[in-house]
Amino acid sequence: MAQSASALYTWDNSGNAAPNVENWAKNFGNNTVTIDNSIPGELTMVETGAAGTTVAISDGANRVRESSTASSGGTDLTGLSFLEFDFGHNGSAPVNVQFFVQASTGFNFLALGPDIAVQPGMNTYQVPLSGLTAAQKVYVRTMGFNIRDHAAQGNLTWTCREVRSAGQTLTSRTLVDFNVGSAEGGLQGAIGDFDLAAIAGNNGGQNQTGLSQNAANGTLQWTDLGGSAGAAVAWGNGTAWNGNTFNNRCTDISGYDLCTIRMSATDALGGNGPLSVQAFLRSNGFVFQAMGALASLPTDGQFHDLVFSLSGLTNTNVVELSGVNLGTHTNDLVIQIDSVTFSVVPEPTSAIAFAALGGLGMLRRRRHA
Repeated sequence: MAQSASALYTWDNSGNAAPNVENWAKNFGNNTVTIDNSIPGELTMVETGAAGTTVAISDGANRVRESSTASSGGTDLTGLSFLEFDFGHNGSAPVNVQFFVQASTGFNFLALGPDIAVQPGMNTYQVPLSGLTAAQKVYVRTMGFNIRDHAAQGNLTWTCREVRSAGQTLTSRTLVDFNVGSAEGGLQGAIGDFDLAAIAGNNGGQNQTGLSQNAANGTLQWTDLGGSAGAAVAWGNGTAWNGNTFNNRCTDISGYDLCTIRMSATDALGGNGPLSVQAFLRSNGFVFQAMGALASLPTDGQFHDLVFSLSGLTNTNVVELSGVNLGTHTNDLVIQIDSVTFSVVPEPTSAIAFAALGGLGMLRRRRHA
Protein backbone atom coordinates (compact mmCIF):
# COMPACT_ATOMS: atom_id res chain seq x y z
CA MET A 1 0.00 0.00 0.00
CA ALA A 2 1.66 3.21 -1.13
CA GLN A 3 1.28 6.62 -2.64
CA SER A 4 3.29 7.85 -5.59
CA ALA A 5 6.91 8.86 -5.29
CA SER A 6 7.27 12.62 -5.66
CA ALA A 7 9.47 15.68 -5.26
CA LEU A 8 9.23 16.92 -1.67
CA TYR A 9 11.44 20.03 -1.93
CA THR A 10 12.83 21.83 -4.98
CA TRP A 11 13.32 25.43 -3.72
CA ASP A 12 12.18 26.81 -7.09
CA ASN A 13 10.49 29.84 -5.49
CA SER A 14 7.33 29.06 -7.42
CA GLY A 15 4.63 31.38 -6.12
CA ASN A 16 6.90 32.72 -3.38
CA ALA A 17 9.05 35.79 -2.95
CA ALA A 18 12.75 34.88 -3.07
CA PRO A 19 14.58 33.88 -1.01
CA ASN A 20 12.40 31.16 0.45
CA VAL A 21 14.13 28.33 2.32
CA GLU A 22 10.85 26.39 2.91
CA ASN A 23 11.46 26.29 6.68
CA TRP A 24 14.82 24.50 6.44
CA ALA A 25 17.10 25.49 9.32
CA LYS A 26 19.84 24.31 11.65
CA ASN A 27 18.53 21.45 13.79
CA PHE A 28 21.51 20.78 16.09
CA GLY A 29 25.33 20.73 16.16
CA ASN A 30 28.31 22.92 17.05
CA ASN A 31 28.67 24.89 13.82
CA THR A 32 26.43 27.71 12.64
CA VAL A 33 25.10 28.18 9.11
CA THR A 34 23.62 30.86 6.93
CA ILE A 35 20.86 29.37 4.78
CA ASP A 36 19.37 31.02 1.72
CA ASN A 37 17.56 30.36 -1.53
CA SER A 38 18.89 33.28 -3.56
CA ILE A 39 19.43 30.94 -6.52
CA PRO A 40 16.07 29.42 -7.55
CA GLY A 41 16.25 25.66 -7.34
CA GLU A 42 19.01 25.59 -4.74
CA LEU A 43 19.13 25.60 -0.97
CA THR A 44 22.54 27.04 -0.03
CA MET A 45 24.03 26.48 3.43
CA VAL A 46 27.20 28.37 4.31
CA GLU A 47 29.09 27.28 7.43
CA THR A 48 30.10 30.32 9.49
CA GLY A 49 31.01 29.02 12.96
CA ALA A 50 33.91 27.00 14.39
CA ALA A 51 35.76 25.81 11.32
CA GLY A 52 34.59 22.45 10.01
CA THR A 53 32.57 21.41 13.06
CA THR A 54 29.44 19.30 12.86
CA VAL A 55 26.01 20.72 12.04
CA ALA A 56 22.63 19.14 11.26
CA ILE A 57 20.12 20.82 8.93
CA SER A 58 16.52 19.76 8.37
CA ASP A 59 13.09 20.99 7.35
CA GLY A 60 10.75 22.42 9.96
CA ALA A 61 8.82 20.05 12.22
CA ASN A 62 5.53 21.56 11.03
CA ARG A 63 6.44 21.70 7.34
CA VAL A 64 5.02 18.66 5.55
CA ARG A 65 6.50 19.38 2.12
CA GLU A 66 7.23 22.30 -0.19
CA SER A 67 3.64 22.69 -1.41
CA SER A 68 2.09 22.58 2.07
CA THR A 69 1.54 26.26 2.77
CA ALA A 70 -1.18 25.78 5.40
CA SER A 71 -1.02 22.18 6.62
CA SER A 72 1.08 20.74 9.42
CA GLY A 73 1.82 17.32 10.86
CA GLY A 74 3.84 14.50 9.35
CA THR A 75 5.06 13.76 5.82
CA ASP A 76 3.48 10.57 4.48
CA LEU A 77 6.02 8.14 2.97
CA THR A 78 3.89 4.99 3.30
CA GLY A 79 5.02 2.14 1.07
CA LEU A 80 8.01 3.95 -0.44
CA SER A 81 11.59 2.73 -0.27
CA PHE A 82 14.01 5.66 -0.36
CA LEU A 83 14.64 9.35 0.01
CA GLU A 84 16.91 10.90 -2.60
CA PHE A 85 18.97 14.06 -2.09
CA ASP A 86 20.65 16.03 -4.91
CA PHE A 87 23.37 17.28 -2.63
CA GLY A 88 27.01 18.35 -2.40
CA HIS A 89 29.64 20.84 -1.18
CA ASN A 90 32.55 22.97 -2.40
CA GLY A 91 35.29 21.16 -0.47
CA SER A 92 38.29 19.29 -1.78
CA ALA A 93 37.57 15.86 -0.25
CA PRO A 94 34.61 13.70 0.83
CA VAL A 95 32.77 14.53 4.08
CA ASN A 96 30.77 11.94 6.02
CA VAL A 97 27.07 12.79 6.32
CA GLN A 98 24.34 11.08 8.31
CA PHE A 99 20.95 11.41 6.59
CA PHE A 100 18.08 11.18 9.07
CA VAL A 101 14.41 11.68 9.87
CA GLN A 102 12.49 12.34 13.07
CA ALA A 103 9.35 10.26 12.80
CA SER A 104 6.14 9.07 14.49
CA THR A 105 4.26 10.98 17.17
CA GLY A 106 7.22 10.16 19.42
CA PHE A 107 9.50 12.32 17.23
CA ASN A 108 12.02 9.45 17.08
CA PHE A 109 15.45 10.28 15.61
CA LEU A 110 16.31 7.64 13.01
CA ALA A 111 19.41 7.42 10.81
CA LEU A 112 18.64 6.40 7.22
CA GLY A 113 21.34 3.80 6.87
CA PRO A 114 25.06 4.30 7.66
CA ASP A 115 26.96 7.55 7.07
CA ILE A 116 27.63 8.39 3.43
CA ALA A 117 30.83 10.00 2.14
CA VAL A 118 29.46 13.02 0.27
CA GLN A 119 31.78 14.00 -2.56
CA PRO A 120 32.71 17.53 -3.68
CA GLY A 121 30.34 18.84 -6.32
CA MET A 122 26.73 17.77 -6.88
CA ASN A 123 25.64 14.13 -6.76
CA THR A 124 22.49 12.16 -5.98
CA TYR A 125 22.43 10.16 -2.75
CA GLN A 126 19.75 7.54 -2.16
CA VAL A 127 19.07 6.57 1.46
CA PRO A 128 16.79 3.70 2.59
CA LEU A 129 13.51 3.94 4.47
CA SER A 130 13.61 0.23 5.32
CA GLY A 131 14.52 0.89 8.95
CA LEU A 132 11.27 2.78 9.59
CA THR A 133 8.12 1.16 10.93
CA ALA A 134 4.74 1.78 9.28
CA ALA A 135 3.86 4.30 12.01
CA GLN A 136 7.12 6.15 11.37
CA LYS A 137 6.80 6.15 7.57
CA VAL A 138 3.33 7.67 7.68
CA TYR A 139 4.37 10.47 10.03
CA VAL A 140 7.82 11.94 9.28
CA ARG A 141 8.17 15.22 11.19
CA THR A 142 11.59 16.27 9.90
CA MET A 143 14.07 15.07 7.27
CA GLY A 144 17.62 16.25 6.87
CA PHE A 145 21.36 15.62 7.08
CA ASN A 146 23.94 15.70 9.86
CA ILE A 147 27.27 16.92 8.48
CA ARG A 148 30.12 15.33 10.45
CA ASP A 149 33.33 17.09 11.55
CA HIS A 150 35.62 18.13 8.68
CA ALA A 151 38.14 20.43 10.40
CA ALA A 152 40.85 19.70 7.82
CA GLN A 153 38.77 21.40 5.13
CA GLY A 154 37.43 24.23 7.29
CA ASN A 155 34.01 25.73 6.74
CA LEU A 156 32.26 24.73 3.52
CA THR A 157 29.29 25.79 1.43
CA TRP A 158 26.68 23.07 0.97
CA THR A 159 23.99 22.91 -1.71
CA CYS A 160 20.80 20.85 -1.96
CA ARG A 161 18.80 21.04 -5.18
CA GLU A 162 16.03 18.53 -4.54
CA VAL A 163 14.70 16.08 -1.98
CA ARG A 164 12.30 13.45 -3.27
CA SER A 165 10.73 10.15 -2.29
CA ALA A 166 11.34 7.08 -4.41
CA GLY A 167 10.44 3.42 -4.65
CA GLN A 168 7.71 1.07 -5.78
CA THR A 169 4.43 2.74 -6.68
CA LEU A 170 1.37 0.51 -6.31
CA THR A 171 -2.05 0.92 -7.86
CA SER A 172 -4.14 1.07 -4.68
CA ARG A 173 -3.94 1.98 -1.01
CA THR A 174 -6.41 0.91 1.66
CA LEU A 175 -6.29 3.85 4.03
CA VAL A 176 -8.58 2.41 6.73
CA ASP A 177 -10.22 -0.99 7.14
CA PHE A 178 -11.36 -0.91 10.81
CA ASN A 179 -10.41 -4.57 11.24
CA VAL A 180 -9.84 -6.23 14.59
CA GLY A 181 -6.29 -5.40 15.62
CA SER A 182 -6.16 -2.09 13.75
CA ALA A 183 -5.25 1.15 15.53
CA GLU A 184 -7.27 2.55 18.41
CA GLY A 185 -9.43 -0.50 19.01
CA GLY A 186 -10.45 -0.53 15.39
CA LEU A 187 -11.53 3.12 15.14
CA GLN A 188 -8.33 4.06 13.24
CA GLY A 189 -8.62 7.76 14.00
CA ALA A 190 -12.24 8.19 12.89
CA ILE A 191 -14.10 11.16 14.42
CA GLY A 192 -17.37 13.00 13.98
CA ASP A 193 -16.57 16.03 11.81
CA PHE A 194 -19.80 18.06 11.52
CA ASP A 195 -23.59 17.69 11.87
CA LEU A 196 -22.66 15.93 15.10
CA ALA A 197 -26.21 15.91 16.50
CA ALA A 198 -27.02 13.13 14.04
CA ILE A 199 -24.61 10.70 15.74
CA ALA A 200 -26.38 8.87 18.56
CA GLY A 201 -24.27 9.23 21.71
CA ASN A 202 -22.05 12.06 20.45
CA ASN A 203 -21.41 14.72 23.11
CA GLY A 204 -21.33 17.62 20.67
CA GLY A 205 -17.58 17.58 20.00
CA GLN A 206 -15.42 16.62 17.06
CA ASN A 207 -14.41 13.37 18.69
CA GLN A 208 -15.14 9.66 18.79
CA THR A 209 -18.18 9.63 21.09
CA GLY A 210 -20.96 7.65 19.44
CA LEU A 211 -18.58 5.76 17.16
CA SER A 212 -17.66 2.12 17.73
CA GLN A 213 -16.05 -0.84 16.07
CA ASN A 214 -18.24 -3.77 15.11
CA ALA A 215 -15.76 -6.50 15.99
CA ALA A 216 -17.93 -9.21 14.43
CA ASN A 217 -17.24 -7.98 10.90
CA GLY A 218 -14.45 -5.39 11.35
CA THR A 219 -16.31 -2.18 10.53
CA LEU A 220 -16.74 1.34 11.87
CA GLN A 221 -20.31 1.68 13.14
CA TRP A 222 -22.66 4.36 14.45
CA THR A 223 -26.39 5.06 14.54
CA ASP A 224 -27.32 8.06 12.41
CA LEU A 225 -30.46 9.63 13.84
CA GLY A 226 -33.41 10.29 11.58
CA GLY A 227 -35.20 13.59 11.16
CA SER A 228 -32.14 15.83 10.68
CA ALA A 229 -29.14 16.28 8.44
CA GLY A 230 -27.02 13.13 8.37
CA ALA A 231 -23.64 13.17 10.08
CA ALA A 232 -20.22 13.74 8.56
CA VAL A 233 -17.55 11.32 9.83
CA ALA A 234 -13.88 11.59 8.87
CA TRP A 235 -10.52 9.90 9.44
CA GLY A 236 -6.85 10.80 9.00
CA ASN A 237 -3.99 8.55 7.89
CA GLY A 238 -5.26 5.39 9.58
CA THR A 239 -3.34 5.76 12.83
CA ALA A 240 -4.76 6.64 16.26
CA TRP A 241 -6.61 9.94 16.74
CA ASN A 242 -5.22 10.18 20.28
CA GLY A 243 -7.37 13.18 21.16
CA ASN A 244 -6.24 15.44 18.33
CA THR A 245 -6.09 15.18 14.54
CA PHE A 246 -2.51 16.50 14.63
CA ASN A 247 -1.41 12.95 15.41
CA ASN A 248 -2.82 11.39 12.24
CA ARG A 249 -2.25 13.94 9.49
CA CYS A 250 -1.28 14.38 6.67
CA THR A 251 -2.06 11.73 4.04
CA ASP A 252 -0.70 11.74 0.49
CA ILE A 253 -3.25 10.50 -2.07
CA SER A 254 -1.87 12.50 -4.99
CA GLY A 255 -1.07 9.41 -7.07
CA TYR A 256 -4.64 8.16 -7.19
CA ASP A 257 -7.75 8.80 -9.29
CA LEU A 258 -10.58 7.13 -7.36
CA CYS A 259 -11.81 6.64 -3.82
CA THR A 260 -13.90 3.55 -3.06
CA ILE A 261 -15.86 3.51 0.19
CA ARG A 262 -17.43 0.18 1.07
CA MET A 263 -20.32 0.78 3.44
CA SER A 264 -23.85 -0.19 4.42
CA ALA A 265 -26.94 1.51 5.85
CA THR A 266 -29.61 -0.44 7.72
CA ASP A 267 -33.13 0.89 8.23
CA ALA A 268 -34.81 -1.33 10.81
CA LEU A 269 -38.23 0.15 9.97
CA GLY A 270 -37.82 -0.15 6.23
CA GLY A 271 -39.25 3.30 5.49
CA ASN A 272 -36.23 5.04 3.99
CA GLY A 273 -35.31 5.19 0.36
CA PRO A 274 -31.70 5.38 -0.80
CA LEU A 275 -29.31 7.47 1.32
CA SER A 276 -27.37 10.29 -0.32
CA VAL A 277 -23.61 10.05 0.42
CA GLN A 278 -20.98 12.69 -0.36
CA ALA A 279 -17.33 11.79 0.05
CA PHE A 280 -15.03 14.66 0.93
CA LEU A 281 -11.54 15.60 2.00
CA ARG A 282 -9.93 18.45 3.92
CA SER A 283 -6.49 19.47 2.71
CA ASN A 284 -3.73 22.07 3.21
CA GLY A 285 -5.29 23.72 6.23
CA PHE A 286 -8.57 21.74 6.38
CA VAL A 287 -10.04 23.28 3.21
CA PHE A 288 -13.20 21.30 2.41
CA GLN A 289 -13.48 19.68 -1.04
CA ALA A 290 -16.15 17.28 -2.27
CA MET A 291 -14.97 14.15 -4.08
CA GLY A 292 -16.89 13.70 -7.30
CA ALA A 293 -20.68 13.48 -7.46
CA LEU A 294 -23.15 12.36 -4.82
CA ALA A 295 -23.66 8.60 -4.53
CA SER A 296 -26.87 6.79 -3.67
CA LEU A 297 -26.65 4.06 -1.01
CA PRO A 298 -29.56 1.62 -0.56
CA THR A 299 -30.66 1.31 3.08
CA ASP A 300 -30.95 -2.47 2.74
CA GLY A 301 -28.26 -3.49 5.26
CA GLN A 302 -26.01 -4.81 2.49
CA PHE A 303 -22.48 -3.63 1.77
CA HIS A 304 -21.98 -1.60 -1.39
CA ASP A 305 -18.94 -0.01 -3.03
CA LEU A 306 -19.38 3.71 -3.65
CA VAL A 307 -16.77 5.07 -6.07
CA PHE A 308 -15.85 8.77 -6.15
CA SER A 309 -13.58 10.66 -8.53
CA LEU A 310 -10.60 12.67 -7.26
CA SER A 311 -10.44 14.66 -10.49
CA GLY A 312 -10.02 18.40 -10.05
CA LEU A 313 -9.15 18.27 -6.35
CA THR A 314 -6.19 20.32 -5.12
CA ASN A 315 -3.49 19.70 -2.50
CA THR A 316 -4.18 15.96 -2.43
CA ASN A 317 -0.62 15.36 -1.21
CA VAL A 318 -1.43 17.08 2.11
CA VAL A 319 -4.84 15.71 3.14
CA GLU A 320 -5.64 16.19 6.83
CA LEU A 321 -8.94 14.29 6.73
CA SER A 322 -11.17 12.40 4.34
CA GLY A 323 -14.67 11.21 5.10
CA VAL A 324 -18.36 10.87 4.24
CA ASN A 325 -21.22 13.32 4.65
CA LEU A 326 -24.63 11.67 4.82
CA GLY A 327 -27.84 13.19 3.49
CA THR A 328 -31.12 13.62 5.39
CA HIS A 329 -33.22 10.55 6.19
CA THR A 330 -36.49 9.94 8.03
CA ASN A 331 -35.67 6.94 10.22
CA ASP A 332 -32.62 6.03 12.29
CA LEU A 333 -29.95 4.22 10.28
CA VAL A 334 -27.16 1.93 11.45
CA ILE A 335 -24.15 2.90 9.35
CA GLN A 336 -21.17 0.61 8.86
CA ILE A 337 -17.99 1.46 6.93
CA ASP A 338 -15.87 -1.50 5.97
CA SER A 339 -12.96 0.14 4.13
CA VAL A 340 -11.72 3.21 2.28
CA THR A 341 -9.43 2.51 -0.68
CA PHE A 342 -7.71 4.90 -3.09
CA SER A 343 -6.80 3.55 -6.53
CA VAL A 344 -5.73 4.50 -10.03
CA VAL A 345 -7.93 4.32 -13.12
CA PRO A 346 -7.62 0.86 -14.69
CA GLU A 347 -5.10 0.33 -17.48
CA PRO A 348 -6.44 0.53 -21.07
CA THR A 349 -6.69 -3.27 -21.30
CA SER A 350 -9.31 -3.25 -18.54
CA ALA A 351 -10.90 0.13 -19.23
CA ILE A 352 -13.64 -1.36 -21.43
CA ALA A 353 -14.72 -3.72 -18.66
CA PHE A 354 -14.56 -0.85 -16.17
CA ALA A 355 -16.80 1.31 -18.37
CA ALA A 356 -19.24 -1.57 -18.77
CA LEU A 357 -19.66 -1.60 -14.98
CA GLY A 358 -20.66 2.03 -15.03
CA GLY A 359 -17.27 3.70 -14.48
CA LEU A 360 -17.19 6.54 -12.00
CA GLY A 361 -20.10 6.67 -9.61
CA MET A 362 -20.71 2.93 -9.95
CA LEU A 363 -22.27 1.06 -7.07
CA ARG A 364 -21.64 -2.65 -6.74
CA ARG A 365 -23.39 -4.92 -4.30
CA ARG A 366 -21.09 -7.49 -2.73
CA ARG A 367 -21.43 -10.06 -0.05
CA HIS A 368 -19.52 -8.93 3.04
CA ALA A 369 -16.91 -11.45 4.14
